[in-house]
Amino acid sequence: MSGLLFVLIGISSVLALPALKKKSWCQFFIALILSFAGGLLPLFIFFLSSMMGPDWKGACTYGWLDCFITAKLALTPLVLLATIALYALEILRVENRTARWIVIGIFLGAIVSSICFVFGVVCIGFEANTFKYWLLVPFYVAIWYSIRAVELIKASHLSFWTCLISLVCSLPFWLVSWLWSRSLYTSLPSQEPGCFIVTAAGRGHAAFVGRHIEIERNGRSLLVNQQLVTFWQFENRWQNFSPRSHRIFRCGYNRIGPVIAARIKSQWLADSIYLALKPLELVANLANATLGQIKDCTKQK
Repeated sequence: MSGLLFVLIGISSVLALPALKKKSWCQFFIALILSFAGGLLPLFIFFLSSMMGPDWKGACTYGWLDCFITAKLALTPLVLLATIALYALEILRVENRTARWIVIGIFLGAIVSSICFVFGVVCIGFEANTFKYWLLVPFYVAIWYSIRAVELIKASHLSFWTCLISLVCSLPFWLVSWLWSRSLYTSLPSQEPGCFIVTAAGRGHAAFVGRHIEIERNGRSLLVNQQLVTFWQFENRWQNFSPRSHRIFRCGYNRIGPVIAARIKSQWLADSIYLALKPLELVANLANATLGQIKDCTKQK
């Protein structure tokens, strides 16, 4: 994560270079902060959060609306227009600050960022400490764009009808986002996805993959081996400890896992996969013990 942060700061430094025309390092560092906080970080959060979509219908408290976190990618043209407009305004400091494309870009940016923040509060909420901090980004971005939008609309004397027309022109993107959200929700499984690859590996020779025990999971009676139980315990602890990273993992695994599991058709291949997963199982066991101790210490405090 720290490596990625350095990359973002490096790109921000390049974007801030136009400020050096004034031969002032102070102006450069201000431009660096503005390009990072107003451009790269919001874009990073916008695209990263799209990977946190629900993995089954039971995880959707608000139905198809929960899938907007992924379907908001349909708004990317609006987001990029707003970001470029803000960059021209705050970093390049163009002479014609009330150019129509800049005003409209900032205006649409205020709408998109405000709706994304409201969505985050309603559908994601403040259940985990991690989300409290991530939601600060769309919060301050919405305020930033809104203040600039009011200033620019007043300074440019942009008419109500021009604002309305620009809003109407953005509706196709919102329509695609809505249709995409509903499509994503429809495609979600009705039952919580399992551990596809580990489940397939458990179908190897019983003498090798271990005996199967009967457990109750999500209202169903299942026969599973110890390796699968270990990974389930790890995933539950991971989900409770870091919901954001777990959802990102699940988003990718739910697409790749079934494809790989479908190719594990013979018991001998299942045995090989079981053996290959052994190092990960040992790591999961260690993580279960460690996260369990952290949870116990937290309760004692």
